[in-house]
Formats: sequence, C-alpha cells, structure tokens
Amino acid sequence: MPVKKKVTKKKVTKKTTKNKTKKKVEAKKKTPAKKKQPKKKIPKKKVVKKVVKKVVKKIVTPKAPKIKKVIVPQEFKAGENIVYPTHGVGRILTIEKFQYDLVEEQLYVIQFFQDKLTIRVPFAKAKLIGLRNITSKPSMTRTLSVLKQKPKIKKAMWSRRAQEYDQKINSGDIKLLSEVVRDLFRKDDQTEQSYSERQMFQVAFERYTREFAISSSLKFEEASTKILEILNKR
Repeated sequence: MPVKKKVTKKKVTKKTTKNKTKKKVEAKKKTPAKKKQPKKKIPKKKVVKKVVKKVVKKIVTPKAPKIKKVIVPQEFKAGENIVYPTHGVGRILTIEKFQYDLVEEQLYVIQFFQDKLTIRVPFAKAKLIGLRNITSKPSMTRTLSVLKQKPKIKKAMWSRRAQEYDQKINSGDIKLLSEVVRDLFRKDDQTEQSYSERQMFQVAFERYTREFAISSSLKFEEASTKILEILNKR
C-alpha cells in the first residue's frame, strides 16, 4: 500500500501568514495617508515687569476760610447821644467788631439812661431800626407849641387809645411823642387817671424830657420843671 505523505503544519502557517501580510499591504494602499498637520506655535508669555512707584503722600493743610466783611458807613461816633425809637435816648459807649458764621461787621454799643440797658446794634441795621440823632434845638422848641395846645382825647375805648399812644411813643418821631405828653397830662385838680394811663404818660414824658434836655443843654431836672410849667399853664 502506498504511504501517504504527512502535511506539515509549518507550510500551512507560512501560507496563511503570507496571505495576511498581503491583505495588510493592500489595506494600507487603499487608505490614504494622513497629512501631517503643522504644530501650533504656543505664544510665549510676555514677562511684564512690575514697576513699583513710590507714592509720597503730601500733607495738604486746609486753607483758612475767608471772612466776609460787611462794610457799612459809620453814621454815629463813640460818645454821641442818639435816639433809639423803642428805648428812647441813649449814648454810644464804643464801637466794636463782631464775627459770626464767617461774617464780620461793626456794632454800636449803646447804653440807655431810662431803662438802664446796654444793647448792640449793627451798622447795617441802624437805619432799619430808626436810629437817629438828637433833635436840633430849633426843631425841639417848635414841639413846645404842641404842649401848649389843649389835649385831644378821642371817645374810643382806652384799649384802642392805648395802642395808638404806644405806636406814637415807639415811632421815634419827636412830634408824635409830644402829642402823647399833651394828651395824657392831667393837672392835680382834674379827674384821676388809671394806672396804665399814668404809666404810659411817665414813659412818654421821660423820653421827651431827656431829648429836650440834651438839645437845650440843660439838666434833666431843669428840663422837666420847664415842661411841667408849660403843661400847667394851658
């Protein structure tokens, strides 16, 4: 009998490996080769040099606020006698400066004989208040003729008349003041007055007499006796 030849495994493996390699080569040919992309350039980091500046703090001293000066012409002098409508005759003791809320102005320091009072009046408010000089002697003598007249008493209630008299007394007008003295004066043999009438007469009489004494260069007692004589003779 013929002897069959044995097929060795080595040959089969060789053929199979050759087939596999051929397939790989064919597959490589079919697939296109990938293009190599250029490498991205990574930008270099900029090195920023920190410049440290030395800050020198300047000590700023605040400027002193400006003081506003109220400039008003001076009408009266120190030592001069004046008339303040609501207080009567007074004397300017001195002139001083006064500062408030960054405003500086000058003041009259006035002392009053009748009320024994001292007040300060700014130059700017002197006209508004009605501050005035003592009435001249010729003008004062003309007011004496008003005192010689008969009293003119209205028939209105005393409360209304008292209000009118009070306005005349505080007006600062010497003629109106003389009218109050004329109307409120009572002789000893006449009807008695009320307390408020006597008080109002006393205020009007003293203010009028003090101004009359200064304008006539008389003492207060001499001026009062002269005015009372005129009032009693009518």
